[in-house]
Amino acid sequence: MVEVELQAVGRNLAELRSARELTLQDLADLTGYTVSYLSQIERGESVPSLSGLASVAAALGVEMRALFKEASGPRLHVSRASEPLALRTGLSDSGDPAHRYTVLGAHGNEGAYTALIHELPPLEPPLRYRHFGERFALVLAGSVRLTLGGEMHDLGEGECIHYGSHEEHTFEVTSNSDAVVLWIVSPAIF
Repeated sequence: MVEVELQAVGRNLAELRSARELTLQDLADLTGYTVSYLSQIERGESVPSLSGLASVAAALGVEMRALFKEASGPRLHVSRASEPLALRTGLSDSGDPAHRYTVLGAHGNEGAYTALIHELPPLEPPLRYRHFGERFALVLAGSVRLTLGGEMHDLGEGECIHYGSHEEHTFEVTSNSDAVVLWIVSPAIF
């Protein structure tokens, strides 16, 4: 399995912050995160959530994919089961990454969307998101709840939802086992 190197994400974050002549304190003020936490991300010592990375990218005035190494090359991308491109985020009680994202397609700046498979554990507080663009989610296993605009949408295996994601929304697992969700995210983040 090929995993996105989070230290590279941290280096890209530090470079983007420096290019904008922002201190860690400036970025902390813009995002609501602590200087210590942002410093840990930049050093590759902390595993941020995708929503956290989206908040940091928005504060820097860039799309989230700017934090990831740009993909260049052919317009065709084949995802092999034997060599998935994976990203692990969030922390479990044991300190290990709790969420696993498998990137199904990556075209860098040329892609219109990103397809991801998100494996997430039950019994966690709802994840808070706010992104520019649209999201499509298909539940492959387990059950989840998306709350948007005060409305709860419970989804089980085989059910899907499509929505504009600029309004803050929450996402949580409602099953007793891990949930697996196929996401189509536009604009592309990888």
